[in-house]
Amino acid sequence: MDKNNSNYELTQDRYPHIYTASGRDQCCTTHFHRKIELLYNMEGVKKVTVNNRDYVLKPHNLCIVDSYSLHYYEPTEGKQSILTLTTACSEHYFQYRRNKTLRGNVVADQTYCRENLLPYFERLLGYEKLDAFSVQANVDMLLSGICAAVGLQESSESLEPESMDSILAYIEQNYHTDLTLTTLANHFGYSKYYFSRIFNNMFHTSINDYLSVIRLEKTFQYLEANKCSITTAAFNNGFNSMPTFYRVLKKNHGVLPAKK
Repeated sequence: MDKNNSNYELTQDRYPHIYTASGRDQCCTTHFHRKIELLYNMEGVKKVTVNNRDYVLKPHNLCIVDSYSLHYYEPTEGKQSILTLTTACSEHYFQYRRNKTLRGNVVADQTYCRENLLPYFERLLGYEKLDAFSVQANVDMLLSGICAAVGLQESSESLEPESMDSILAYIEQNYHTDLTLTTLANHFGYSKYYFSRIFNNMFHTSINDYLSVIRLEKTFQYLEANKCSITTAAFNNGFNSMPTFYRVLKKNHGVLPAKK
């Protein structure tokens, strides 16, 4: 698992249903998506990181990963269940907390979790057995209960989810071109200073670092799919020099490959 690497998980956002997973040792590499993700720790101790902040979950603790929050679940012993909610069924939540953010990401009161959150969480794990009204009602009750527990605060500068969708999709489509902070800001009609500040606030990383990670991952994928040199793969996926490629590789993985 690479805690430092991060990427927009397009697959998760395109999945049309609530995603559920239950079992021992639920883990993931660092990533983010628009959908809200909830992790309920049933037993054991679970280490999670959300927006570069580390948490240790005890039994009957719940972690909420808000829209576009970088998160990482460390491989640890224990049993957890995960819910990733569809954008459609989270609309009431987005409207409720508009221009506000969560004060924290973990509900640590075990009694509160068992009595006020777990019943709704468990029903949604079996959402296929519920009608649409019941699904929405349980989502609303679960998310409102979480908001009541962690609290809300006025947010710093941010963009609406729809704007972030457009920006991330544009990067996904154009990472292999000469894409920079300036060209992105100009394309979306912002000053580069404002755009840089907003992106950092949203993703806790810079535009340049995010582009570098995307290009690095695409280079690896290109190498797997094509018989070519590392140089060819790197240049075809947005890197403009090999020193830049090797610098990004070492920063994110700590090693350099044998040159082909």
